[in-house]
Formats: sequence, C-alpha cells, structure tokens
Amino acid sequence: MPASSIASAIVSSIVTAIIESPSTPVPPVPAVIERNIPDGAVLGKLAGPPDMMGNVTIDDKVFMASPGLQIRDEMNLLMFPTLVGHDVPVRYQLDPMGGVWRIWLMTPAEVAALKSR
Repeated sequence: MPASSIASAIVSSIVTAIIESPSTPVPPVPAVIERNIPDGAVLGKLAGPPDMMGNVTIDDKVFMASPGLQIRDEMNLLMFPTLVGHDVPVRYQLDPMGGVWRIWLMTPAEVAALKSR
C-alpha cells in the first residue's frame, strides 16, 4: 500500500472521529483543588531548591532531604526539586530521621486560610 494511501486513510479516520464525536458538554474544572495535606505538616518558607549535598533550608533551618523526598506544586502535582523557586511558602513533613520527606508549595489563599485558623 503506498504511503499516500496510508496517510489518506489516517486523515479520513481522524476527520470521521471528530465529526462523529458526542456533543456532550465537558464538565468544568473546579476553580479550587482541595488537597489532603496532613494536619501535622508545618508551615514554613522554603529558601530554594535542595543544594548539591541534598540539604533543604526552611525558615533558616537546614534539613537533610529524605531519599524519598516529594515536592508537590500548587496543583498537587509532583515536581522536580530544581524547579522550586526561592522564598516559597510551603508546608512540610519530616521523616523519623529528621529529614524532609514531603513538601507542598502553598498558594497565598491557602496560607491566609491557615493563619486565620
């Protein structure tokens, strides 16, 4: 089968799928995403990404990054530690050895809600 026939068949399939797709409306994305951050997570200010030695500075205290460190952005998605900005409000948890285990980047609204409690 020649390449032009294959390409034509693919384009035809895509056009048919678009034309015959259901016209049901897409539900709106919620404006606020609720996150399940544990009550024991501490509020602080992250100085920046972990340094080359694996240290994390929060509120001028230096913590060792746990080997399983997870950093979650404001949408609760995992992010690379090197993408963290400087002086970012966060909530964090320590592992049993005192290393930072979980970090959640906080929105200004989340910080205000915590401080008003």
